[in-house]
Amino acid sequence: MFKVKKNFLTPEEYLPLQTRLESSDFPWYFQKLSVKGGDKKFDFHFGHNFYVNDNIHSEHFSLLKPIINKLKCNSLIRIKANLTLISPTSRKSGPHHDQDFDCKIALYYLNTNNGYTGFGKEKVEAVENTIVLFNNDVKHYSTTCTNKQKRITINFNYV
Repeated sequence: MFKVKKNFLTPEEYLPLQTRLESSDFPWYFQKLSVKGGDKKFDFHFGHNFYVNDNIHSEHFSLLKPIINKLKCNSLIRIKANLTLISPTSRKSGPHHDQDFDCKIALYYLNTNNGYTGFGKEKVEAVENTIVLFNNDVKHYSTTCTNKQKRITINFNYV
């Protein structure tokens, strides 16, 4: 159903990516809705599109090359970073598929926090430099964290 790989990148590959995305001048953009059908009041996040519709959308795309190379992508569909803010209680997004067609998904955790990605009753904890791999036909959901200021993931959709 899904596969988890810890310590996915070397520190030399991982630290520049973490440092840049956690910096105060990295461009994050407000997203009104995280998933279709979500709670309109609390279902929001900040996002950064690296790659969409066959085009690089970010000057920071090169930071992702080590991940892309290790995933052995034939073709990229979308790469998007997601930043959710701390909440007093953990909130779940709705279960969803990222795309309306068959592809592979890789969720890369940039920081450690008590948020997680859920697959039915199973959970993958958010641990920095960990990646979880699965097919798009597997529904998943995410949660906010309650113990850190932010939760940052990078979502890769590819074939």
